[in-house]
Amino acid sequence: MKKVGFLALISVFAFSCANQDQMVALQRDIIQMKEDIASLKTETKNNREAIETLTTRVDKLSQKVSENSIEIEKLKSSKKQEQVETKEKLPKPEELPKEGAEKVKIPEGEKELYQYALDLYFKGDLTGARQYFYEFLKKYPDSDLYGNAIFWSAQTFFAEGKYEDSIKLFQALIDKCDKGEIKKCNKYPGALLKLGYAYINIGDKEKGKEYLNKVIQMFPNTEEAGLATKKLGTLQ
Repeated sequence: MKKVGFLALISVFAFSCANQDQMVALQRDIIQMKEDIASLKTETKNNREAIETLTTRVDKLSQKVSENSIEIEKLKSSKKQEQVETKEKLPKPEELPKEGAEKVKIPEGEKELYQYALDLYFKGDLTGARQYFYEFLKKYPDSDLYGNAIFWSAQTFFAEGKYEDSIKLFQALIDKCDKGEIKKCNKYPGALLKLGYAYINIGDKEKGKEYLNKVIQMFPNTEEAGLATKKLGTLQ
């Protein structure tokens, strides 16, 4: 009987020790979980702060881009206004002042007349440039610059957005060169390129592509071929 009681007491003691060990282990787990939770809270807070910082930077950059866009538009408007004012200040040929003998004389020589017309073009006087290119074409049909004069006459229409008129002149240059009616056809590739641009601008993309491909095939490794390739890339 005494042995049974002793054994029972030992069992209770062992069970109590086992429970105590489990409790200690559980407490350790709880402590570890609390530490993990605290760490996650810290990380979450840091992440939230990082996100807020990035958001603030993005907002500032967006504002800066917006401000720069506004400044660019202002500069564009200012530039356009300056161009308009400059163009208005340029006297038209018929408005050139006269007092007995003309104060401003139109060049009579072949190269001088061509350069005069070209200068007007680059000054923005497209109508005046076209007038004197036409004058050049009438006076000097055998000039080495004859093809160039046709090209720039066509370009005055192109610059004005009158693409149908420019097409007629660019095509005339191509036809005359093909027939051997022009001494120098150094503007041939440029005329093909501009024909491609002009047809695309009036909505005939297939015709435009045809001319752009001609530039690449006939004049590879030229600036015009590079521009044609670039333009075709935007049409894919």
